[in-house]
Amino acid sequence: MTAHEIEEYLAPMRHEYADTRSLILPALRHAQEEAGWLPPGAMAAVAEATGFSQAYVESIATFYDRLYVAPVGRRVINVCVTLSCMLRGSDEVFAHLADYLGLDGEGTTDDGMFTLAKVQCLGACDRAPCLQVDAGQQLGPLEPADATCLVDDLREQDAPARYDR
Repeated sequence: MTAHEIEEYLAPMRHEYADTRSLILPALRHAQEEAGWLPPGAMAAVAEATGFSQAYVESIATFYDRLYVAPVGRRVINVCVTLSCMLRGSDEVFAHLADYLGLDGEGTTDDGMFTLAKVQCLGACDRAPCLQVDAGQQLGPLEPADATCLVDDLREQDAPARYDR
């Protein structure tokens, strides 16, 4: 992804933001769509397109847990561990998923298919415990067995479009 491509993406929305710093987050999300994560070159392109330093852009990218500054699996499963979800069993769901995927906590499976992570609030407290697949689909409430069925279903589905190249 180049700075020019990011500038073209941002052009129609620039008027919506009074402070140009607000453009960094949509630019980072757009840059992440290409590779599934934010390699240093993508963050440099965002910095150039928005006029901020790469260090400043990286500080924003590392703050948000759904922006990935390291490679992730073809499917990303984020388990909410905020209070509402924890009280309803998210720790058990996470532990069950980690065991089922052969992981010792957070991480990416050896085959590169899944990344499992703990995240803060997914905004679905009414469906606790919940998780999110590929930074989009939210599911809940879930029992540990539901989570393993989800993994089996995801194995049978095509990976997100960013990997069809």
